This record gives sequence, C-alpha cells and structure tokens, in this order.
Amino acid sequence: MAVLATLLVSIATLAAGAQTTDSTSQLSVSQGTATGASEAELRAAQRDVAEEESLPDYSQVVDNANSSRFDAPGWKRGGNDSWAHGGNYASAGASTSDARFKLRTPTDGDYALYVWWPAREGNSNAARFGVVTAGGTKWIEANQTRDGGMWVKLGTFEMNAGDRYVVRVSPGGGSGEVIADAVALVRGAASPPPDDLAPAEGGAGSGENVYGASSTSSERRAVIRQGRKHIGTPYRLSPPAPCWAYVKEDCSCFTRLVYRHFGKRLPDSPIRQYWHKNRKWVARADLKRGDLVFFKESGWNGTITHVAMYSGNGYVLHASSYYGKVVESKMKYLKGYFGARRVRHL
Repeated sequence: MAVLATLLVSIATLAAGAQTTDSTSQLSVSQGTATGASEAELRAAQRDVAEEESLPDYSQVVDNANSSRFDAPGWKRGGNDSWAHGGNYASAGASTSDARFKLRTPTDGDYALYVWWPAREGNSNAARFGVVTAGGTKWIEANQTRDGGMWVKLGTFEMNAGDRYVVRVSPGGGSGEVIADAVALVRGAASPPPDDLAPAEGGAGSGENVYGASSTSSERRAVIRQGRKHIGTPYRLSPPAPCWAYVKEDCSCFTRLVYRHFGKRLPDSPIRQYWHKNRKWVARADLKRGDLVFFKESGWNGTITHVAMYSGNGYVLHASSYYGKVVESKMKYLKGYFGARRVRHL
C-alpha cells in the first residue's frame, strides 16, 4: 500500500512550483507507455491501485465559508470572485498565521488532494501548501496566478485515519497575495475530484468580479473536466485492442476520445497526433490546460511513445501502462519530454 503516494510525495516536495525544467534522466521508470519497469514493479504499482479501488468511494470538500472546518486568524474574509469556489475566498493580507482546512480521512491509505483558487495576476506566484501526511508535513508550492477556477491537483499522499487540520496555507511565499479558497480530498489516485463548477460557469454561489486570467479559459477547463471522467479506465494498448471509451483505452485513445467530445478529430497514434495538422507548437514554459504533451521514453533518438494531456500545476492526465489505468500524475514522472501541441479553435 502507498507505493504511489510515496513516489509522488518524494518527488513533489523537491519541486519549486508548477512549471519545472527538472531533468528526468535519473528516473529508472517512466509512468507512460514504454515504462522500462520490471514485472515486479508493475505488479506492485497496479496492486496498490487495485487495493484503493476495493475501498468505498470517498471525497470531502471544505470551502473557506465553512467556519467549523476553516480557520484563518488575521486573514481577510469575504473576497468575491465568480471564479472562486462558491464565489468567495480568503486572502492572507498582513496575517502571519497559516490558514487551515480540517478534513476527515476515514481510513489509513492514499488520498488525492485538490485545491481551488481564482487565478489573478495579483495572486502569489509561489503559494505554499502544507499537507499533513503519515510521514509528517509536506510543503508544496503552486502558482496561483494561473490554473484557477477549478480543482487543481496538489498531489497524492499517504495519510492516517482521523479528523484534523490536514491542509495549511502559508501567508508568505512568492510575490503577490496568497489565496485560501477550497480543498477537496479524494480516496486513492484513480478517482477524479468532484465535478464542481465556478459560479461563472453555473456553479453554486455568486461573485462580483471576473478576472481575465481565468475567465478566458472556460473551454480548457471543460476539456480537463471531461478528461477526468476517464480516470480509472483500464489501460489496453490499441491496436490491437479497440479504443473503447471508459472500458479500455491507451494514451492516444484517451486523448482522441476526450477531444472527440468537443468535435475535434485526432488519430489514434501518439506519433500521428504530434504531426497532425491544425495543431500549434507550444513551449514547455507556456503549457496550458488541454495541451497535448509528447514523450520519447526510450531516448531522444527513439520514436514518440506516449501522449498526455496537461491538466495544470505540473500534472497531466494520461492512460498509463505503468498503473494500468487512466490517471492524473506529475508530468516529471514521465521520461523523455519531447514537445507539446495545442489544439486550435477549441
């Protein structure tokens, strides 16, 4: 148990933010298609996911408006934004105390943690989130000037059962204002977050201010929400297996199915998707949600072996032969980043 969380946390705590240029050359295993993993490593990873799936589904959302589960001494309350969860948020202001979210974990095990903020140019570019895990508090940075208006994955962590303050948001870190909006806890790594919408998109709550940093990317948020519906779908290489939505999918089948939902036709091949017409080349530093990212896991001189969909904060959605499922995992766990393409006219 906790093979996935141990790996995710050990690398995530080294990260300096959402966009990284860390080398993956030292990774012994890639979590894509050409994994390079031994049979024992694959069995261990897939056994961990299977154990999680045998437990009842569990998720919990805590918004900053929940006074019994959100504590933020000295923070400014009542900020309004129609891209905030529930339409409001708290900001650090001059406070020197951490904001805290109280969560219940029903059993020991692996839990995926998602956070929400309304993306604005004046937000912190390196907000610090502390997560209480079975091995102590782990701190992760996130750029709150981007990727807002929906759930953003912070990581998968091994946690002990209990009902306590699990997430802390430091008032310091980076330049700009730190935001504490909402958090969501989901059991296991192969389960999607709640399908919540911001008020600007018809979700509960209200907000007076709409900021261009988040209001211009509703389509990209819709793509990621659609992609997350596939999380947990079994991996099967196609061909020879058919590309069958929610039943059996490989990497290019997954991206093809998601974009087909929006009227875009992609071939069922990572190589052909990379070279397909009507796609814009994208630099790694400029990745946006929904961008297709490609990998040569067997080496730069080899062929493209894997395609994934960027979901924000350094994470990708992809069908992984390593875990045997569609998952959302840190992009740096995939070897051989080769390039990215953006689907035009989304």
